[in-house]
Amino acid sequence: MEIQKRSNKRKLWLAIIFLLGAAIILAACGSAQIPTPTPIVDLPIVPSPTPVSLVSFKELWQSSPHADEKAEAFTHWDAEDPQEIPVTCARCHSRTGFLDFLGVDGTTVGVVDNPAKVSTTITCYTCHNEATYTLDSVTFPSGKRIGGLGPEARCMTCHQGRASTSTVNIAIVKAGLTNADTPSADLAFVNSHSISGATPFGTEVQGAYEYYGKSYKGRSVRGDDFFTCIRCHNQHSLQVKIETCDDCHTFDGVDVKNIRVNTTDFDGDGNTAEGISFEIEQIHADLYAAIQAYARNVVGVPIVFDPGTHPYFFTDTNNNDLADPEEINADNKYSNWTPRLLQAAYNYNYVSHDPGAFAHNSIYIIQVLYDSLLDIGGNTSGMTRP
Repeated sequence: MEIQKRSNKRKLWLAIIFLLGAAIILAACGSAQIPTPTPIVDLPIVPSPTPVSLVSFKELWQSSPHADEKAEAFTHWDAEDPQEIPVTCARCHSRTGFLDFLGVDGTTVGVVDNPAKVSTTITCYTCHNEATYTLDSVTFPSGKRIGGLGPEARCMTCHQGRASTSTVNIAIVKAGLTNADTPSADLAFVNSHSISGATPFGTEVQGAYEYYGKSYKGRSVRGDDFFTCIRCHNQHSLQVKIETCDDCHTFDGVDVKNIRVNTTDFDGDGNTAEGISFEIEQIHADLYAAIQAYARNVVGVPIVFDPGTHPYFFTDTNNNDLADPEEINADNKYSNWTPRLLQAAYNYNYVSHDPGAFAHNSIYIIQVLYDSLLDIGGNTSGMTRP
């Protein structure tokens, strides 16, 4: 009997608890607010960024001239006997030669001690090794040392060129010439070689031939900045990073040669809208015409130029002003140099082998071309020397 009473009492309490819970729930539901819908607002459509194609450093390097094992820069000595790259060339034309120059192989730092083997390109380790990480300066052919270069020193060690103003002057002095218009078989052409790393510094390193008594522009800066190699070039593919041109220029994005800042009519053709590259090209072409006229009328031996065949200047045997195939060979190299002709030809070749000269230091290039044209008797009327 007692057990039955306890069971009934438990059931009563459970019923009371259930009813109280239901009452609380009903009260809560009765006081709930209907949510207000969020208003729909038209927002601008933001396009998703185009996925960037990820290309490995190795793939970029493989597309570069540094990796071109069939290029003349790496195969020039394949047929030599002995088959090796001489110490004068090995630093920049072989992997082992550059490592020798850096002293990575245990040899003396700053010189190439041994000829290098053929069939080597510029590989990753050539530029990324224990020596290049601290390489910070370059001594140019003029003897001028530029420090504080950082990683750019790796590029400029080889792209500094092989000659300078002083190199040309020394060659003239050694030939014993005191008259600027006297030809001599003892005077040979001076090749500036790969000088794209010298041009940006202008007269600080005197990569081009600078005439006595003239002033020349030094380091080329944009605003207050000196642009390093890799600011404009991909350090692995070596390609120009066209997308960076917009940082400083109003640019059509098509041809960097169309970029121009200074509206001075340097070449005197009346066109101040063309890119600065075309101003340089015109003065450069005028200089070649003046060189040919001087060689024919003053020296008495016509001259022609071929940018793809060393030593670039040859005797124009048929006197037609054209570099004919049969004339372009080492046996027909031009051998009637006068000091005046050598100076002008050096600068003509210098600009010919720096396709980026207009971007590297346009003012310096126009100055040396103008002075060369004036000195060799060309027509500079209407032109402006910056």
